[in-house]
Amino acid sequence: MSGGAALLLQSKRLFFSVKFSPLQQQQLLPYQRQALNLCPAAKAVDSDNLHLTLFFLGQVDATQQQRLINAAGQINLAPFSIMLDTLSCFTKPKILYLAPSQLPDALLLLQQQVAECCKAEGFSDIHDIYRPHITLARQAVADAALAQPVTPLNLHISQFALYQSAQHDGRLQYQPLHNFMLI
Repeated sequence: MSGGAALLLQSKRLFFSVKFSPLQQQQLLPYQRQALNLCPAAKAVDSDNLHLTLFFLGQVDATQQQRLINAAGQINLAPFSIMLDTLSCFTKPKILYLAPSQLPDALLLLQQQVAECCKAEGFSDIHDIYRPHITLARQAVADAALAQPVTPLNLHISQFALYQSAQHDGRLQYQPLHNFMLI
């Protein structure tokens, strides 16, 4: 096996995300049911995979992973709240999601600082604009104009994490590899 192939086998598909508690993930389920009522053919995201991405990295080797953990560990921000109040969709990649209608400055600051850490390690952002959202369902065929107000859900955010995206027993799972406290 070549050195490059061995390195690829050791790499993991990673992303940074706001970390929701199990209770917060359960609080998102009524919104997921509401989304599925709008688009019954869509495939629900498993409750333990509900998250709000800060920065998608893609394939990361062990050395890069440790450098990212060290850099993200230097982020020093206070906990904050986010008000989720809009159910909407992206027609590409066909997802239904829950999002804030007003972006909290603290969330944008956290995302910018995480992005700076990632870019300093050579990772580039795959999106032109940061659009925070929680994917509730995939394979959704919905009207592109869908932007339905919903009963607001206020979530207190006190952590973010570096997650691994991997298949386990035929199921996609997002596993936190390292948690970072907001203090």
